[in-house]
Amino acid sequence: MPKFGTDIAPTAAEIWAAATRTLTDFSAEEIFDLPIFDDTYAQVSPTSSATADTYGSWAQFSADIGVGKRLLFVVIRNDNDTTIINGELEIGEGASGSEAAVARVLYTIGGWAQLVFPVWKSLTDNARIACRCKDNEAEAIRLCVHPMVA
Repeated sequence: MPKFGTDIAPTAAEIWAAATRTLTDFSAEEIFDLPIFDDTYAQVSPTSSATADTYGSWAQFSADIGVGKRLLFVVIRNDNDTTIINGELEIGEGASGSEAAVARVLYTIGGWAQLVFPVWKSLTDNARIACRCKDNEAEAIRLCVHPMVA
């Protein structure tokens, strides 16, 4: 439980300050001073496993993300037929073969649809960033995923 001032009833400012510290890893100054999106991180096409509910291989966004970067959104596009799939996209940091998940996005998407998901995650300086996906289909499904990094 967050600690407030000496008053029994905390002020709205104290509650808001505690909530923002708890719910996000950004300060208000960082949100208002975000740089323009960095377009150097191209889309990748992770493919789910041919076994339902099993992750496919990692697809690399960047071998070195740089310093002070934030993953704000991911755009997911289904480049398949009209099949509606339920899946999960996992974003990871770390060397190839030893990635650690830093964010997950659950999605339901139909054929040729495109969805935007907010992530709002500070990335580790100079880390390798990759993603992988799994879905409810018993066949390998390819997505297109574009990271929106600032």
